[in-house]
Amino acid sequence: MKWKLLLFSVLPLLGLSACGGGSSPSTPGSTSPSVTSVMAPPPPISVPTPDTKQNWGQLVRDTINHEIDAEAKDTSLWCYRKKQEKDGKQQLFAACQAKGAEIDRLLAVNGQVLDEKHREAENRRIERLLQNQGQLKKQAQQQHEDAIQATNMLKLIPDAFVYQLEGKEGDRIKLNFTPNPTFRPSGHEAEVFHHMEGTLVLDLKEKRLAEINGRLDSAVKFGGGLLGHLDKGGTFLVKQQAVGSGVWEVTTLDVQMNGKALFFKTITVRQKESDDEFKALPQSVTMQQAAVMTKNKVTEVSAQR
Repeated sequence: MKWKLLLFSVLPLLGLSACGGGSSPSTPGSTSPSVTSVMAPPPPISVPTPDTKQNWGQLVRDTINHEIDAEAKDTSLWCYRKKQEKDGKQQLFAACQAKGAEIDRLLAVNGQVLDEKHREAENRRIERLLQNQGQLKKQAQQQHEDAIQATNMLKLIPDAFVYQLEGKEGDRIKLNFTPNPTFRPSGHEAEVFHHMEGTLVLDLKEKRLAEINGRLDSAVKFGGGLLGHLDKGGTFLVKQQAVGSGVWEVTTLDVQMNGKALFFKTITVRQKESDDEFKALPQSVTMQQAAVMTKNKVTEVSAQR
């Protein structure tokens, strides 16, 4: 159970949001990225010596394919700490997963631990969620659809851009990417790729996409601007790193976007998220047990303040 790929597709999904579809960043009670299962080391990857468009594109393709393969094989469950900053508000969550769902419990806002009144409100919210089977099934279905959409977007990355080597350090290389003029997007979300430039950091030893840092170098207009647009200069940053043997997790998400949607609705996305303190859970964990684990974090956070 993992939705990390959704984060790697965050900018294209913003394009969908501008047109009234797609998914929005996670909110309390919704799903969040998980980690991959412990896997055997990938076969060695061959690094091209000449800096050619075709060779670097193939290297990106091999890495993306390995990411998708790891996603398909992932069955791991985790508890972790999630820190979000959205619309000027900083929130700290305890997140624990069970099959088909995740429990996010709010612990603190703007550095202040929740008082008893707000802790009880969180308890009631989570209890209602646990008792609402319809909402849980809807959540699981949305997760499945998001995962398919994100995987499809990842598959486009090798062809959507032209790559050049910026540098190499140890087992990692950094590639600059710019829009590929021959790439023909098939939808609003893929159209965003024609306006994006930035860098990728690839881990050659593990065949993982360690970082993607992107910027809109021009405004993105949907339906000639009638359906909406995203402003030039919008940025996003996603980082992932190893948190165990063969296990990688998205640890940083930073999105800064502006634009207009249908009927001139303003789009303003200012979201930062960082995840840490990952602890593996057994496959047998239930949602009720996951909820108790998040509740136990309340005492830990209070003791640390």
